[in-house]
Amino acid sequence: MRRKKEKLLAKKVKFIKIIIFILSTIFFLKVLYLIFAHIHMPPKRKEIKDRALRGSIISSDGYIISRSIKKWSASIHTAYLDPKKKDFFLTLFSIYTNIPKKELEKKFFTKDGKKKKGWITLAKDLDAKTVIFLKDLKYKLNRFKVFRSPGINKNFYYGLTLTPTGEAREYPLHETLSPILGYTRNKEENHYTKIVGFNGIEKYYDKYLNDKIDGYISGKRDVIGNIIFDKSVQFKQKENGYNLVLNISLKLQKTLDVILDSYKEKLHAKEIIAAVMRSEDSKIIAMTSSNRYDPLHIKPDEIENLQPKMISYPYEPGSVLKPITYAIALEKGIITPQTVFPTFNGKMHVGGFTITDDEPFSSLSALDIIVHSSNIGISQIAWKIGRKDFKDGLLRFGLGAQKSGIDIGNEQVGKIYSLAKLRYKTNFATTAYGYGIHATFAQLLKAYNCFNNDGYSLPPRVVNYLTKPNSNKKFFVKKDYKAIHPISAQTAQIVKDTLKEVVKRGTGSAAKIEGLEIGGKTGTAMIYENGKYQKEYHASFYGFANDKYNHRYTIGVLVIRPDYQHHFASQSAVPVFKEIVNALIDNKLLKPDLSYQKQKEKEELERQKEEKIKEIQRQKAKEIKEKLRKEREKIRKEELKKAKSHPHFIPSPSANEPDLF
Repeated sequence: MRRKKEKLLAKKVKFIKIIIFILSTIFFLKVLYLIFAHIHMPPKRKEIKDRALRGSIISSDGYIISRSIKKWSASIHTAYLDPKKKDFFLTLFSIYTNIPKKELEKKFFTKDGKKKKGWITLAKDLDAKTVIFLKDLKYKLNRFKVFRSPGINKNFYYGLTLTPTGEAREYPLHETLSPILGYTRNKEENHYTKIVGFNGIEKYYDKYLNDKIDGYISGKRDVIGNIIFDKSVQFKQKENGYNLVLNISLKLQKTLDVILDSYKEKLHAKEIIAAVMRSEDSKIIAMTSSNRYDPLHIKPDEIENLQPKMISYPYEPGSVLKPITYAIALEKGIITPQTVFPTFNGKMHVGGFTITDDEPFSSLSALDIIVHSSNIGISQIAWKIGRKDFKDGLLRFGLGAQKSGIDIGNEQVGKIYSLAKLRYKTNFATTAYGYGIHATFAQLLKAYNCFNNDGYSLPPRVVNYLTKPNSNKKFFVKKDYKAIHPISAQTAQIVKDTLKEVVKRGTGSAAKIEGLEIGGKTGTAMIYENGKYQKEYHASFYGFANDKYNHRYTIGVLVIRPDYQHHFASQSAVPVFKEIVNALIDNKLLKPDLSYQKQKEKEELERQKEEKIKEIQRQKAKEIKEKLRKEREKIRKEELKKAKSHPHFIPSPSANEPDLF
């Protein structure tokens, strides 16, 4: 019986020991869990990612047009902020970030007014400059022990934490180069904001701008989470995306901006578009619109300007198409410049349709049909070509449903009547003088370049080359579209000479500049809307300006909806063209060949102009000086009056001295 009791007691003791062991083990594991969960013991290794950035867009003269910067967030963990020093911390953080203190205090509470626990983001989208200051603040906060560990490990705590959250696009020159520059949009990827091109150059070259590789630093981690820089550290340097270097000069571009802004107001136009292209290699050295916008602050009334009209606005070009029709006929050998056509004193009936000319002539040579912009004459030239050869000729010039190849995103195409529709003589005739056919600004600029470049034209190019940051190596993107060669050099020269005649004695005479070779063609076309032609117009002038030093430029100007008083291209597009040529002269891109006497006269006029400007400036300075003197005299008199009213006034010996200002 006694042995039974002893065995039973032994079993009970053993059971109690097992229970105690299990409870002790659970307690020990729980303590370990709480310790690790509370103090966030870091892993043995740590990797810090160094995010690469999208490449920049840079003008030919070295100005940054578009670039990416890192954005950061600043956060804290409530468990590690000393409650007694919270107000001190918020005051300093407010000063460093310019965020109101009251706004920061609200972040510590939920919408229901309950205190938040855990991580709190105090600021987002901080730029690099602010982060530099905050890193300095972080060091100071650690010195003042604003943050401390509530756990066992006194060496580990989370202080002010600065985390890269993504990148943002900057446009230091605001509206410059818009809308061809385009804009970007944000793309969230693993809680990190990336940038993608959405329009213009930003979209066209997106894969190159975003061709980047992130860097990193990886190594052993100490007790407070910092990487130990020993032999085991691994690192890789980041590679940012390609930078784009443009053919466009900022100085010339800004000059054209001013010209277009001025003429938009003067002509009461909806928009003016202009471009200058180097003829031999189709490099765009300036391309702009009067309707620009800041890509970071797009206003509701600017939405329609987001699509660059140079490439996205097919329109009926009007008479600027006549030299192309003329060139096709010359190339086919159907006519010569001296071939004469009857022009019926300005009226020709085709079925129930009447074709009219602004100037009535009984007959005109093919050359004078272009000079005097005869609809009747060019219709007959087109009919002689034949509809199939005519359409094929237009396609060879890059017109119709084909892109110019310009390196700007979302390029649209034009359209030409089908051969079936060209059976009708009226459709055939109107196409010959630029109605019924649609073309973009870029298509026409490329086509006209053939006349100034021996019958040959490359696709227009805005970007010159690509380069990696910190590298001098240049990369050139393969052109996506073929060059055009619709006519021979001989035909191109004939058309070129004809376009020079247009400027000498035709509708483009206002573009003439002494000492330069200038040619071009005007186009005034009614706008077709709501099923009929409106009394609103597109006025354009496409041509060239060359000097004897082999500087050759193809230039296009399109004025959209000028007021009726200036609706003819000779009154609107041609003066803008001339101003652009003068800008090329001022920028030393063209040098007129003047005789010694004429050169002296020009220099004297320039001197007189500068002297007049200086005189106006001197007069304004004098007026401002006099105004300031009177204001000071008035103040002095008021102060003297107050002083005299004082019972202890003693006259100052300098009170009546003259003002020497």
